[in-house]
Amino acid sequence: MIYTNYKEIDGVGRIVISKDIRKYLNIMPGDVLKIEASNQCITIEKAENKCVFCNSDEKLKEFSNKYICQSCLDKLNN
Repeated sequence: MIYTNYKEIDGVGRIVISKDIRKYLNIMPGDVLKIEASNQCITIEKAENKCVFCNSDEKLKEFSNKYICQSCLDKLNN
């Protein structure tokens, strides 16, 4: 199924992702989205398994349904 919306950008550059799209993609408050720009195109996708502190996707450890990378974990332990 394809969802298409047309949204106006507000005064500070935000757009709203409609409830039907968020529900379809299982996007919840606090989730991280990956945003890329290339050749007049913006791509937004749900980023899975990213560190909650630095958004890294390398050497992740899960804690309470969130992820933290080894580098941030080391910093917290010091």
